[in-house]
Amino acid sequence: MPSCHDMELGQIYTCEACGLELKVVHECEQHGSDPESAVCEPCEFVCCDGPLTLKEEEA
Repeated sequence: MPSCHDMELGQIYTCEACGLELKVVHECEQHGSDPESAVCEPCEFVCCDGPLTLKEEEA
C-alpha cells in the first residue's frame, strides 16, 4: 500500500475497483524519508476497501 512519502511527482494511482485515478501534483515534504521516522505515518490511501495501485506508464 503506498504511503505519501513513497509517492513521486507526476505518478498516477488507481483504484482497481471503481477506476478512480489520483495524480501526485505535490510531493510530501518527507518524500523519500525513512518510513519509521516520518511524522505523517501511518498514512493509507484506500478506495473501495482496497489499496490504490500505481498506474503503469503508457508507452
